[in-house]
Amino acid sequence: MQEANLSHMKNTIFRVTGAVALASGMLLAQTQAPANPPQAGQHRQWNQGNRGQMFDRLATQLNLTDDQKQQAKAIMQSARESTRPIAQELRQNRQALNEAVKAGKPEADIDQLAANTGRLMGQMTAIRTKSFAKVYALLTPEQRTKADQLRGQHRGMFMGGHEHGHGAGAGS
Repeated sequence: MQEANLSHMKNTIFRVTGAVALASGMLLAQTQAPANPPQAGQHRQWNQGNRGQMFDRLATQLNLTDDQKQQAKAIMQSARESTRPIAQELRQNRQALNEAVKAGKPEADIDQLAANTGRLMGQMTAIRTKSFAKVYALLTPEQRTKADQLRGQHRGMFMGGHEHGHGAGAGS
């Protein structure tokens, strides 16, 4: 009986992981390429500049004070630092999963790698969501109302939105 439950749980994790991967791919495919995409070795610098522009736009829309901006940036930087090793492990795990598929590894190996992918994604989501909660707590009631309205428009900037495995919380 326990073996059947474990098998069902693994299959569920595998399906969820697959759905998340598919949805992420679809979201990435729908985003427009930048007018001047980063050249080799410039991705990190370009990504940080883009993140800063998004934060500045959001800070303006929410009318954040200088103190709120400073605190929010510190919260998001801490979250990015916390997610960095997890993101690296996630990239390695995804590569291992891809290699397992190509090598025709047994389903049990794929299940284990997929479960690990789900665990890592869960850790990243938790860190990002907690950072958003900290930033949200800094907002005045009026700013929270505006943030709630913007959430639908800027889904990737709220609640641990996906940003290519990087970033955190509101506006990263």
